[in-house]
Amino acid sequence: MNLRLVDTFRQVILRGSMTAAAAHLHTSQPSVSRAVADLERSTGLTLFRRHAGRVVPTEAGMAFFREVERSFRGLDSLAQSAREIRLLGSGRLRVACIPALATTLLPIVIAEFCRRWPEAAVSLEMRSESTIARWASAAYCDVGFASLRPDAFGVRIEDLYRGAGVCAVPQAHKLARRRAMTTADLAGEQLIIPSSADVTRIQLDAILHAATSTRVPRIETPYGMTICGLVAEGLGVGIVNPLIAAYRPPAGVRFVPFEPAIVYRGYVVRPEVADENPLADRFVALARQVLAERFDHVVDVVPARA
Repeated sequence: MNLRLVDTFRQVILRGSMTAAAAHLHTSQPSVSRAVADLERSTGLTLFRRHAGRVVPTEAGMAFFREVERSFRGLDSLAQSAREIRLLGSGRLRVACIPALATTLLPIVIAEFCRRWPEAAVSLEMRSESTIARWASAAYCDVGFASLRPDAFGVRIEDLYRGAGVCAVPQAHKLARRRAMTTADLAGEQLIIPSSADVTRIQLDAILHAATSTRVPRIETPYGMTICGLVAEGLGVGIVNPLIAAYRPPAGVRFVPFEPAIVYRGYVVRPEVADENPLADRFVALARQVLAERFDHVVDVVPARA
C-alpha cells in the first residue's frame, strides 16, 4: 500500500478538510482529492462522503483511520529509536530485574547513570527469575539482575554480590533490642517468609525447621518489601535481603543480624550476542560501583572478571 496515499488520507482526517490537508502537505487540493480517490480504489473502501463541498469520514473511513494511527505510532517509535541510536550508538537500554533489586539497588544506579549519560533512555522491567533468564536468552533485554543463577541457553552470567539475610522485626517487639538472633529466638513467633518459588526458601526451611517444628508460616510472599510492610503492621517477623535493610529502611521495622547465615546472592545475566549494547557494560560497572560505595557494609561485592 502506498504510504504517501495513506498519509494524505490521515492528514485529511486530522486537518478536517482536503484544503487544510493540502496546505499542510504543501500541495494542491486537487492532488489531495486524487490521492484519496486512489486510496479508495486500492482498498475497496468508501472513506469519505461528499456533502455540500465538504468531506465527512464514513464509518469504514474512521475504522481505517484508527488502524492507520496505530501504524503511524509504530513509525514514530522507529523514528525515536533511530534518534537514540544516532545519539548513543545503541538506542534504549533494556533492564530486567527481580523486585528486591528493582526497589533498592537499581533506583540509585539508574539515577547516577542518567546523570552521567543524560541522553540515555532506560527501560526497567521488574520480572521473575524465570522471565529474566528467558528474556536474556532471547536478547529481549540487554542486562538482567537476578538472585538465582539461571540454567538457560545463550546467556552470560556474572556473580555480582553475596550477603547474609537479616531478620525484620516490629520496632516495638522484644527481639528488636537484640544485637543478633538465632533460630531459637524464633520459637513461638509468627513467621512471614518467602513463597516456595523464592531461591532462599530452601535455606529457610532447613534452618528454621528446628525452631518452627511443623508449624505452618503465618504468611508467605515472594517480595521482601512486602514482608517488611507486614512486619511493620505487627503481623510477625521475617528474613529479608540485606539490601532492603540498607536502602531506606521502612518505618516501624528494625533489622537484626541472623545466625546461621541465610545467603542472598546477586547475578548479572546478559545475552550472549555479537552486537552487545555498549551501554550495558557501563550500567553493570556502575551497579558494582554503587554496591561497593553504598552497600558494602551488608554485602560482599564480587569483582568483575577481567
